[in-house]
Amino acid sequence: MLGTTLRGRYQIIKQLGEGWFAETYLAKDKDLPCSPYCVVKRLKPKFTDPFLLETARRLFEQEAQVLYQLGNHEQIPRLLAHFQENEDFYLVQEFIEGNVISLELKTGRKWSEEELISFLEDVLNILKYVHQQNVIHRDIKPANLIRRTSDGKLVLIDFGAVKQISALAANSQGKTIAIGTPAYMPCEQNSGQPKFNSDIYAVGLIAIQALTGILPDHLPRHPDTNTILWRSLINIKDIKPHLINILDRMVSYDFRERYQSASEALQAIADIKSTKKWRLSKKFAIPVVLLASILFIAVLPIPHIRQIFNPQKQYSSADTEFSMYENPTYGVRIKYPQSWKIQQIGDPFTGDVVKFWPSPTISSKKLTAEVNINVENLKEPTSLMEYTNLSVNEIVQFLANARIHDSHPTKLSNLPAHEVIYSGKEEGSNIKRRAIWTLKNNQVYIITYTAEESEYDKYLQIAQAMINSLKIY
Repeated sequence: MLGTTLRGRYQIIKQLGEGWFAETYLAKDKDLPCSPYCVVKRLKPKFTDPFLLETARRLFEQEAQVLYQLGNHEQIPRLLAHFQENEDFYLVQEFIEGNVISLELKTGRKWSEEELISFLEDVLNILKYVHQQNVIHRDIKPANLIRRTSDGKLVLIDFGAVKQISALAANSQGKTIAIGTPAYMPCEQNSGQPKFNSDIYAVGLIAIQALTGILPDHLPRHPDTNTILWRSLINIKDIKPHLINILDRMVSYDFRERYQSASEALQAIADIKSTKKWRLSKKFAIPVVLLASILFIAVLPIPHIRQIFNPQKQYSSADTEFSMYENPTYGVRIKYPQSWKIQQIGDPFTGDVVKFWPSPTISSKKLTAEVNINVENLKEPTSLMEYTNLSVNEIVQFLANARIHDSHPTKLSNLPAHEVIYSGKEEGSNIKRRAIWTLKNNQVYIITYTAEESEYDKYLQIAQAMINSLKIY
């Protein structure tokens, strides 16, 4: 499919995902000015029975109508086209630039009360509209919620044409299939009878996951009632009892005990915000955090206090003698410790330029840290944000036990750049990596500091000095 142009208009440039019944691609709309990105979903039913194919076609048309109707909401991707070509069905939807919130949850940072309430209001307002159109989403999960780059709002994706066709195929074999993701699915949906508040249940589970840092299917449950036992997993001083009660009601095992509509849940949240205590907590939250930050910064210069916060021995850049490495072919120059090893690679296929690492100690020859420079040629013009989104998604998808610790804009050699700190399992080792990339002249310049997770802080200061010294010309 890559390089194919559908209908003489939608040029396929990258595969985003693949499932049993569908493939998803990033494409460019060549008919519009600047050829904006769009998402093409290719539906490929794996059956040949004429009756099933006709039913799939009817479901496809029906789903396209629903998507077109729902696309009037600013936080739902618009349907741009739907058509059949070469026996395959296609949906074309608006491309949303941003990151799925599963990345936010992978950082391990637990959300504050204000962040949680903002999340609940955002998603419940979308569901209020969706349910008013007599549609149940049935697959609310972090991977289907994108935080839009332009305004920080959440966008709900994946409204289920593929899911309906999957269910059709299963039913053709005399089976009953529950549509959705098991970890976020309530019991009535699991038995094939979803309700509107089945979606509310899933939203509540995501909220509890954000507060506890625990995946829904790992949360403890009462053996008799199946009630989720999550209160003991948080500091109840940080969350108001009324908000805890709201989440408990959202994830009630019996759908009759949940909020019956998104509007009802939104009203319960509005009642919390209108209380005097809520106003006071917002009033004093910033001064308290600011005071704590000032105190923290004030005590850090004191050596004995600093050792308490960071007892591990670190190699200081102030005590390190540096040499200069320069590669005119790639236009990079960087300082590196004289005691470190260096390997010049210059591989035009992989983009690897050079690698630096500390000399092994007498007691150990195990490689514990390294700094790499990589220069990639871009096949298609792209923005820094687009490259970042694709790169972060690849980290999460392909690195075992991937965990994003931080992701934010920065500078590299005085150029706009993006920094991501993440950890995971690579070649049998638990690693932590700091990666910074920038774009120049249709090339991506990447510098990474990688270390065994237990050794990461040990060489961090030297790695930072190397990163700061990098010049791209």
